[in-house]
Amino acid sequence: MKSPILKNKMPPRACRLLIWITTFCSFVVVGTADRDCDVTYSSRTTKGAKFASPNWPQAYPNNKRCVYKFVGLSSERVKIRFNKFNLQGMSPDCRNDYIDVYIQLTSPNDALLDAELLGRFCGDDMQEDLPQLIISTNNVIVIIFFSDGTKTDEGFQGYFEFIDASIYNVGALVTPGGCSYTINSKERNKGYIVSPTYPGTYPNNLHCTYEFHGIPGQRIKLTFNDFSIFHGDDYCPFDYVKIKDGRQQTYAEDIGVFCGKYTDVTLFSSREFLFVEFVTRSGRVSFDENSLDDIADYKFDRSGFNISYEFSTEFIRFDLRITKEATHVTGTECDVRIISTGGSVGTIESPGYPGEFPKNTTCKCYLDGEMNQGRLEKVNVVFKDFFISGSIQNCKEGFLGVTYEGHRRSTEIDEKFCGHLWPPELTSRDPRMILTFDTHGASKARFMLQYEFLSDYAIPGRPIGQEGECNFLFESKRSHSGTFNSPRHPDNYPPNIECVYIFQPESRNEKLLISFDMFSLNPSADPSPEQSRDPHSRKCLNTTDFLELYEINEADLSENRYYAVSIYCGTKYPAPILAHREIKFRFKAMKNNSFQGFKARYEFVPKSELQKGCGISEILSDGKGGVITSPRFPQKYESRTYCEWKITASRPQNKIMIQLETFKIEGKMVRDGGQGCKNAVLRVQKGKEMSEICGTFNDSELSKTAITSDGDTEVIQFLTSSAALGFKGFKLTWTELHISGGPCYGFKCQTTGHCISPDLKCNQLPNCGPVDKSDEICPTPEKVQVVHIVIGTSISVFFCVVLLICGVYHRKKFRPRDRHSPETDNVEVRYVAATSGSNTTDRLLTIDKSESNRSSVQTPEKTEIARDHTGHNAEVKKVFNEHENGPGDQNSLRHNHTVISQEKPSTSTNPRPVTAPKIQKVSIV
Repeated sequence: MKSPILKNKMPPRACRLLIWITTFCSFVVVGTADRDCDVTYSSRTTKGAKFASPNWPQAYPNNKRCVYKFVGLSSERVKIRFNKFNLQGMSPDCRNDYIDVYIQLTSPNDALLDAELLGRFCGDDMQEDLPQLIISTNNVIVIIFFSDGTKTDEGFQGYFEFIDASIYNVGALVTPGGCSYTINSKERNKGYIVSPTYPGTYPNNLHCTYEFHGIPGQRIKLTFNDFSIFHGDDYCPFDYVKIKDGRQQTYAEDIGVFCGKYTDVTLFSSREFLFVEFVTRSGRVSFDENSLDDIADYKFDRSGFNISYEFSTEFIRFDLRITKEATHVTGTECDVRIISTGGSVGTIESPGYPGEFPKNTTCKCYLDGEMNQGRLEKVNVVFKDFFISGSIQNCKEGFLGVTYEGHRRSTEIDEKFCGHLWPPELTSRDPRMILTFDTHGASKARFMLQYEFLSDYAIPGRPIGQEGECNFLFESKRSHSGTFNSPRHPDNYPPNIECVYIFQPESRNEKLLISFDMFSLNPSADPSPEQSRDPHSRKCLNTTDFLELYEINEADLSENRYYAVSIYCGTKYPAPILAHREIKFRFKAMKNNSFQGFKARYEFVPKSELQKGCGISEILSDGKGGVITSPRFPQKYESRTYCEWKITASRPQNKIMIQLETFKIEGKMVRDGGQGCKNAVLRVQKGKEMSEICGTFNDSELSKTAITSDGDTEVIQFLTSSAALGFKGFKLTWTELHISGGPCYGFKCQTTGHCISPDLKCNQLPNCGPVDKSDEICPTPEKVQVVHIVIGTSISVFFCVVLLICGVYHRKKFRPRDRHSPETDNVEVRYVAATSGSNTTDRLLTIDKSESNRSSVQTPEKTEIARDHTGHNAEVKKVFNEHENGPGDQNSLRHNHTVISQEKPSTSTNPRPVTAPKIQKVSIV
């Protein structure tokens, strides 16, 4: 198109001026921001193509500002998906390179400063904060790319497409260009609604409404086909879809507020009107994230919703006219809730009873009993008619399901019934019972039942007395073990309530063992008038809630034949209890502020299983004392153990004193609260009461612990529960204290002044009482005698050693040298002949080799006798063999000599025969 300036033939001077201005402006624009990368994609030229950053696939240049415009027809939307994305920077700040995306523009020439920004994006395509899909709200999308002067990166590549916008025309627009629609059943009975940019990322600050109008008698069904709304928290503080059962202008009841992800959710209106509201906000943060920033915006798939709807008069419901307590559960097709008003009774019939039934339908009936501070109820159901086709083994053709604990496990079905047999009488285990009526696959299905709400204290016993009374019986013949608890446990017990628990053993051979797993009653500073008058409540005067134990008086035949034994209150756990006959507990709560209460276990145990290694023992004292230990001491004691010792003094005026020497029993002695002697206890009679002891005592604590009987009898009991783990146990001493008006004829303790038997002195046991060890101070002469014995023994040992050394020395010095046996004695005999012409005589030499380390040479002039090691004279025969010299030897001689020993008296007192030594070698020289 030609310029109008050229058409008017401007003067040359003006033309030159215009060219100069244009050149100058172009120079300024290129120098500050190079705009040669701006691109506009129009639906008139292409319906889809790729787009990319400058120089793609090379790195984009620095200092670039590029504008990408995507413009479709008025009946189209723009759809963009990024395939590659890598820009310098880090979300959500994007301080270097980034793109800004605008999807709510009505024209490509709209001022961007006033437009709503979808978001600013940078980083790489691996990041979770990059939208996966972008769809415009109208027919225009504008993307602005900016790069700074620091460094560059790979850039981006994407694909755009122009799509048909008719899918977003879900109804009649309330206001043109807005996001509010009216859907009328007269125009369309079935259809769908979608969020404005579904399935692309929806923008911020949306407010869209969808109002459904049906004809009278119709109901509306909504089904979530796809639902993905940002989930900031359970109460949906940012984006949400709210659905109301009615019109917008009326005070319609909320069916629900939804955010997060949902699939296959079905909702129903109760009448012909329904209202849906979709709201989005900015500044999203996720409370599940460590960092509370905008990075949470796109980590969640914000694709919006796709919800289908249907108007119909065929949707079924329970007949609510049969009982006034029944109400339709908002948002469901046929679910009913029946709320008790206090002991309510009524009838429930299946839909269409007794004729046609709804096929392929699931309906639920919620039976809710009272659950408040004053009353707790359970549900009892009795069937009057029942038939659902199918086999009772699997119930695959429909069923009636029962949930017995609807408050705790509302989504689980505990039991299913089908076939022609009527189900038995059913009772819930908490205030809510849920009945699920499923007809998928059933050819016939009907039922009718009668319900009744009964008082329920959540106590597993057999109720006795009148309806509503908290009285329960536990019999051995029904159950040998079980639990009992305060009303509603583990929830807080109700105020102003009194409960009675009676336990009856079947025979005298059974014992009742009770231990507590939980104990927490409400303490109070002010005692009630009833407690002040009750003599058995003296330990619990500062409480209002208590548990009292009674035992039956079998001799009393009156109605009130129980007598109080003990009372428990506060938060301190009672010790294990063993009963030999029928007992009764009475629980009383009076204050408004209640606690969790208690839970205990009971066991009816045969006597033989309890008395492990000890049983019941009666000890008649002989005036002295003794020792008592726990079973298997010092090894661990066992669970379910009961021992009893009854000690009686030798004289009625005397008393029995108990002292602990070793003590280690599980538990801990506490005054105000805690587990106390929960599983094991040692009870020692102290006046009319039994003192309870448990825990671990050190030496200083043991030396201070002593219990003295009031009379001449002391009773000691040791009891462990079935939950006891087993510790070392205990060792204690008992001592008879002699009481008389006169002097002590035994041993009198120095500190305590007790008079005890003299036989207990120095027995290495504590017998005098706390911090008094005078009975173990023994006379010192015994120590002196011990020293003397040690010194005398040492001297005796010394002299014995000296004598032993002398004897050995003397024997070695005077013993014979020849200690070998006669068979091994060897003597070498040499005969020396004098040469002719010499003046020497011939000599006979003997060499004794009986000892290996030395030899002796004897001449005939001195001796001709060799003695053996016994001192006897030995006869030695020397036989000289012929010795022939070589030829010409003039001295060659042959001699035969015999030497005969001469008898001499022996010096030995024990003579023994002497054997002549063997001649080993004979030499003739």
